Amino acid sequence: MPARSIVANVNTDMFLPLFPLKELMVLGLDESDLGDDVRTVAAEMHLQVQADPEPQRSRFTRSDQYSFVRAGIPALAMKVGYEMNTPEATIAQKWTAERYHQPSDDLNQPVDTTAADTFIEVVGRLAVRIANRPDRPKWNDASFFRRFSQ
Repeated sequence: MPARSIVANVNTDMFLPLFPLKELMVLGLDESDLGDDVRTVAAEMHLQVQADPEPQRSRFTRSDQYSFVRAGIPALAMKVGYEMNTPEATIAQKWTAERYHQPSDDLNQPVDTTAADTFIEVVGRLAVRIANRPDRPKWNDASFFRRFSQ
């Protein structure tokens, strides 16, 4: 498929519903006007939105959406969010240390099914909002990734 026919990428890889979804972590939140779309959807669902709380990990450029970004396609990666130094952050850090790319990363993991359901609803609403836009999503003028635009 030609890259020009793809208007956006919303990556949901490893959204980790390990605790209640109160906050949506969005990698690439302020890089394109997709950030406005996700903020609108989240507000409608009474969810907070946060940019990457650990930018030093460079997750936006180390995950599946980066192939789309390099092709000039505005992208986001979304996860169940948490504030630093909270019990939720401890749970996420423990999961990363003990389960990420480990044999214990299996179907017996703790999963908050309500958080998973809410996350899926966010993704669905966001997809419909993007599909119904009268214009194509675009990189923000100040975004480093704008240089990849076609």
